[in-house]
Amino acid sequence: MSDPMQRPHDAPPPEGAPRKGSSPLIWILLLVALVAVGWYFLSQRTPSAPPEIPDAPVIGDGIAPPAERGPAPEPEAPEPTRPAVAADRDARPLEQPGPVYPPAAARSREEGTVVVLAQVGADGRPTDVSVETRSRSRDLDRAAVDAVRNWTFEPAIRNGRPAASAVRVPVDFTLDENRAAPGN
Repeated sequence: MSDPMQRPHDAPPPEGAPRKGSSPLIWILLLVALVAVGWYFLSQRTPSAPPEIPDAPVIGDGIAPPAERGPAPEPEAPEPTRPAVAADRDARPLEQPGPVYPPAAARSREEGTVVVLAQVGADGRPTDVSVETRSRSRDLDRAAVDAVRNWTFEPAIRNGRPAASAVRVPVDFTLDENRAAPGN
């Protein structure tokens, strides 16, 4: 009925039977670990500096005899020099008389900053002055425009020559001792 060499399906394999191979996951993990260790050791190595080459020894005074030097070179003509050109820059204020704080604005305790846009000619005088950003007080705006109209500017430089340009000037009005001051 049953063969003694034939074993039932539920019985464990005999001791001398071949085992299944290790899981592929273990081999992959082992390979990743080896690569990581190799990378670590390679990154720890510092590249060695190339060896320095010593200077050649100097024999005698270091000047070759005239026969070895060859004919004396012709002196080169100096290159023509260009005149120095001033760098381009924007106009900047020279004389800035401060604005007069309007008495009505001082009584109303009005303060603010007015940004004035001044068109400056090549002569440094303002040609057109207007309010770019208002202060919420018509009196302060007018006082700022009147003050900047009396300013003188160092004109803008373009291609080495004075040129017309536009300048934004903030003018601050504060009630600290009724003081009005041009901004920076």
